[in-house]
This record gives sequence, C-alpha cells and structure tokens, in this order.
Amino acid sequence: MLTDIKTWLETIGLKVSEERFLQPPPLPYIIFRDNDDVSGSDDKNFLNDRNISVELYSLNVDKINEKLIKDLLNEKGISYKNDRVWIDTEMLFSSIYDFNFVEKL
Repeated sequence: MLTDIKTWLETIGLKVSEERFLQPPPLPYIIFRDNDDVSGSDDKNFLNDRNISVELYSLNVDKINEKLIKDLLNEKGISYKNDRVWIDTEMLFSSIYDFNFVEKL
C-alpha cells in the first residue's frame, strides 16, 4: 500500500505539504492531513487505520489536477469521497478527497 502520502502525492508534480505551508506557493498546490487510529488485541497493536484528507487548492476549477488525484486513488484501489468548495475569504477553490485504509503494523 502507500505509507508515505507526501511522496506519493508529489508524483502529480505540485507542491505538497502536510497540514499547511508557512508561506503558500503559487496555486495550485496540495495540503494533506494524515490521522491514525491504532488498534489490536492481546496487548499488542497491529492495525493502523489511516484517515487521510487531501485538499487541492486552485484559482479556478482544476479538472486536470483533480483527475490526477483521482487517478492516483483509483490506481491504488482506494475508495474516496470527493467534494469541491469555493472559499470566499481566500477567493479560491478547494477540491477535497477524504479516504481511509488499514495497514498492518
């Protein structure tokens, strides 16, 4: 599966950062969040349920980069939820891809 989401997303060719950029690069760019739910049994953790959100920020609806993100998710066989929102205060679009998958530790 994929373990380093940043490296994986960078194959699209855009700037990628976890959580935020201190100084955002020119649009478009990607921000992602990666949260873990670790569990197991018999006093041992052996499953990591990763909850990941990928956000593509762009000035206009960016169907080309949206397709590249969808292609990456489809290539890995990852089910996802996709939403696009207009952020009025920033005057830009955010295309959001939420997904999770389980990895063995």
